[in-house]
Amino acid sequence: MWAELPEGLSSAKLFQMALQENVAFVPGNPFYTKEGDVRTLRLNYTNSDATMIEEGIKRLGKVITTYKGSIE
Repeated sequence: MWAELPEGLSSAKLFQMALQENVAFVPGNPFYTKEGDVRTLRLNYTNSDATMIEEGIKRLGKVITTYKGSIE
């Protein structure tokens, strides 16, 4: 699944924060030919059951909320 973060957030920075909550995704940067910080990310659910997906999304949501709060 391809996702886009709100304006002002970086998927690379979010990735570092998410790892601390034991959740991972692929930041969108490698999918672009231009350099720079991007807001997109790729979520992969192929090796997770429904319970793991739900928990991962909760954790990721918590990290995004924390990140947004730190820059506002």
